[in-house]
Amino acid sequence: MPVVPDRKIFEAAASWYVQFQIEPPSQAQQQAWQHWVESNPAHLAAWNQMEQMQRHLGALPKDLTRRALSSTHHRRQVLKLLLLLAGTGYVGWNVQQYTSLGNVWADYATKVGQRKKIELADGTSLYLNTHTAVDVLFDDQQRLIRLRAGEILVRTGKYGDARPFFVETQNGRIQALGTQFSVHQLSGSTRVGVMEDRVSIQPGDQIASPRILRAGEGVDFDSASIGVTRPYRLSEAAWINGQLIVLDAFLGDVIRELGRYRPGILQCDQRSSRLRVSGTFRLDSTDAVLANLQASLPISVRYFTRYWVSISHAV
Repeated sequence: MPVVPDRKIFEAAASWYVQFQIEPPSQAQQQAWQHWVESNPAHLAAWNQMEQMQRHLGALPKDLTRRALSSTHHRRQVLKLLLLLAGTGYVGWNVQQYTSLGNVWADYATKVGQRKKIELADGTSLYLNTHTAVDVLFDDQQRLIRLRAGEILVRTGKYGDARPFFVETQNGRIQALGTQFSVHQLSGSTRVGVMEDRVSIQPGDQIASPRILRAGEGVDFDSASIGVTRPYRLSEAAWINGQLIVLDAFLGDVIRELGRYRPGILQCDQRSSRLRVSGTFRLDSTDAVLANLQASLPISVRYFTRYWVSISHAV
């Protein structure tokens, strides 16, 4: 008969998981974890169950893991959340409420590592990046895309359609004044990039006039203000073709971006994170990307499990 771990054992497995979200484990931590897993069949069963959850959920949001380590009370809250999610088989985080099942009811959604193209009724092409959820609300007055989580690229259709076209995020609204732009819901802010024509940005709590963003420009904004306009490169939208294109980027930034496309934990130590990387990488072959990086950089890629990968500087 299969071994069924009790609550305390699963809490221990969840505790390891939360700890390893913060930083790559030391050699002593790795050995302690390995000893714990191998010391009892129920421990292995609990960790396998945690891995299954990782496969569906991806990594915990960073602010949630920091909160978990800030106090015993918050840690218990996060462990209870993990127990709940494991028990219900929930398959996605909601950006606004971690315990909500909102993304399950989204009109369109993608899993971790999945991308999708949707053709809307007005001829608009809507591209969903990894781990994204949107609602589509078209009526006689407006065309509205509500971005619950993740990242989209919009190519609006039907120039003769008089209804305004909006994308709504947690932080405000973007109105299309042209044809092609991207919107990424970050933690606490929204990132917008314009590929063609213009968009208008209005933070949710700001009553001042909206800002116009033109082709080749990008910006981050929160509910109260809009940041400094920066150049927006077409390579930033290469994900619609399954590519990540970087030029002289920090390895730590590349690894964080690759981590969006694979479930589980993908970490890079501080020394390795400062290495510089250039190249074009396939987002549907992250294991091959990691192997190529290991072959070309002084790093070691260690697979503790299929869903727990740590990168460290080679000695």
